Amino acid sequence: MSILLHRHADLTPGELAALNDRLVAYYAAPPESYYVIADQAAAQYTPQLQPFHCDLANRVEPGMHLLELGCGSAHLCPQVEARGGIYTGVDHSADLLAANRERFPRARFVSIQDYPGDAFDIVASLYTIEHVVDPPAYLERMWSCCKPGGLLAVICPEFVEGASLPPSVYYGTTPRRFREKLRSLALLDAARHLVDLRWNVPRWKAQARNAPPGAFWINTQPSELHGLVHGIDTDAVHLPRMSDLTWWFQQRGATIVATSRTLPEVPADVLRHNCYVLARRP
Repeated sequence: MSILLHRHADLTPGELAALNDRLVAYYAAPPESYYVIADQAAAQYTPQLQPFHCDLANRVEPGMHLLELGCGSAHLCPQVEARGGIYTGVDHSADLLAANRERFPRARFVSIQDYPGDAFDIVASLYTIEHVVDPPAYLERMWSCCKPGGLLAVICPEFVEGASLPPSVYYGTTPRRFREKLRSLALLDAARHLVDLRWNVPRWKAQARNAPPGAFWINTQPSELHGLVHGIDTDAVHLPRMSDLTWWFQQRGATIVATSRTLPEVPADVLRHNCYVLARRP
C-alpha cells in the first residue's frame, strides 16, 4: 500500500532521521518552480486572500523583533518592516539566504544550522511545519527563540480536519494520475489507486480526526520524493491538525490568543484548507 501515515510517536528515531536526510537533500537543490510558487503569497496580503498573514502582520509594533523559521523568499519581511519591526529569517539554502540579503538589506538572515537567539517578540512559521519530520522538535525550537510574554504563530494547511486530501499522499504504487495508469495498462497500480482513494484514505482521515491531540501525523512517502512533478505541498511530510498545535502550546502553559476558528470574517474557502494558531508564551 502506498499510503504510509503514522503518528509521530510511532516512528523510530532512525526512521525520522532517514526521512529528514532525504528532505535535506531535496531542499539543498529544490525545483526551479519551488520559490516561484511560494512567492505568489507576496502579492496576496489582503484580508480576503490571506487573513491569517494579515492578522499576524498587524500585531507587529515598532521596535519588535520577529523571527520566521523556514522563511523561504521572506515575503513577510516587507510587511514587518513597514510596521517598524525588525525581521530575522532562517532557512536551509545558502543561495536563498544570500538572495534575501540583497532584497532586504535591513533584515538578518541565518542558516538553519545556526542559533538565531532567544529574545524575539514574535516567532512565526508560515507554511513550513508541514515540511518537517519532527513537528514537536520544530515547535520546541520556536519556543526556545521566543522571549517570555512573546507570541508564537503557526500558519499551515489543515490536512486532517480540512476538506481536501493531502497532495503529498499518492494512491496505488506510483504517484501518476489514474488516467495515466489506465492508458499505460498498469492495471494493478490503477486498482490499488482506487482502493486507496475510496477506502484507505477516508479510513485514515476518520481515524486521524478521532485521535487524541498531539498525534502529529507523518507521511513517510511524500509523492514528490517518488517522482511527482512539484506542486503545492507535494513534498509535505507532516499532515497538520489545529488541535495538535493548540495542544502542544497549552501543554507548556501558553495562552491561545487566536485561531483560524476564532478570527472574525475569515472566508469559508480559506477555512476549508488552512489553519492558524497564535499563542502567547508565559
